[in-house]
Amino acid sequence: MPFIGTFVPPGDKSVSHRLILMALLATGESLLTGLSTGEDVATSLSAFRALGGEARSSGEDLQIIGLNRNWPRFDQLEIDCRNSGTTMRLLTGILAGIPGHYVLDGDDQLRRRPMERVAKPLRQMGAKVTCHNGRPPVIIDGGPLTGIDYLTEHASAQLKGAVLLAGLSAKSPTTVTESLATRAHTENLINYFGGRVAAEGLKLTVTPGTLTLPPTFKTPSDPSSAAFFLTAAAFIPDSRVTAQNVLLAPTRTGFLSVLNRMGAKVTLAMTSDSPEPVGDVTVEYAGPLTGVEVLAAEIPTLIDEIPILALAATQARGVTTFRKVDELRVKETDRLMGVRHQLGALGARVTVEGDDLFIKGPTSFIIPESLDSASDHRLAMTLSVALTAARANIPILGAESIPISYPNFMERSRLLWRE
Repeated sequence: MPFIGTFVPPGDKSVSHRLILMALLATGESLLTGLSTGEDVATSLSAFRALGGEARSSGEDLQIIGLNRNWPRFDQLEIDCRNSGTTMRLLTGILAGIPGHYVLDGDDQLRRRPMERVAKPLRQMGAKVTCHNGRPPVIIDGGPLTGIDYLTEHASAQLKGAVLLAGLSAKSPTTVTESLATRAHTENLINYFGGRVAAEGLKLTVTPGTLTLPPTFKTPSDPSSAAFFLTAAAFIPDSRVTAQNVLLAPTRTGFLSVLNRMGAKVTLAMTSDSPEPVGDVTVEYAGPLTGVEVLAAEIPTLIDEIPILALAATQARGVTTFRKVDELRVKETDRLMGVRHQLGALGARVTVEGDDLFIKGPTSFIIPESLDSASDHRLAMTLSVALTAARANIPILGAESIPISYPNFMERSRLLWRE
């Protein structure tokens, strides 16, 4: 049976985080509509309030007042970042330039994620930032910063964003040069909020200053959440799914290019372009998919969509290759091994060689007694789509993690699935 229908995915998680956290450095008051209601974004809101921020929430809307760095000096403030790496990394950059002693910690999964990559450039700016063997908890003694010229060692939008946000509080401009282009939400929002980030290819230079919140801001829908049902439509016969109000920035829609190359019918209808492009996306089944090679340069544009693309690859003819996906090893779990083992448990031919992922299709699914997402929300949703396609009903261990990014995923799946 196919997936058929039109839906509005949750508000974009990456943009929602930044809207809330950047209010710490901004003046004014803003009505933010359509925010992600996932648990990760709720964590950023809790951190904002812990620092003295005022925000009144109503469903997906939030009336927020900018703090403009005017929170009390904390001799010690502990902030629980729970499972949210985005909260921890961006907040580290913000707090590095604000006097006070801060401790950022999180759950067991977050404590395994690398934070030294963010601490290193901030120390070069003069910040006092320490980690525990390169991982959380992160201890920050905020103070004066000086701008630097930094070449990123990892293709990470969170790393880039942390340095740019720290640069807003520095005494001189800060330049970040990326090794590969990553999602540009931080720099786009800084400019939209009256700051200044000048771009020259992969080089970004931020001028110190204060931001101003716009009176209103409508959050676009999350392409990473939309990807589960859009990708399902690409490989399940007779499917046709439309996701509305989706953020269509090129650094977030690499998965659509891959689906198109694999043989799916992908149609875009743009509705807005400021501060980033937004529109409706339709994916329609157009016949069996064909395996493709996904190059290393593409990976930052689809890093969160690799699990669901890997599932599509199990149904494609031939081999699909994902090059240089080592960043998957340091997500909420070792997502690379999770994809390998769990799709393998369904009968897929999945191999990992070095940092490359290979999937040979097509696969006739076998159904084990259960699957284990290791409490990784993106892997759990991928496995749910797989079981829906296979018309199987077995437990997915760790599926309670899904609300981290997509609270009503299971309900949406039932509404789109046409029995």
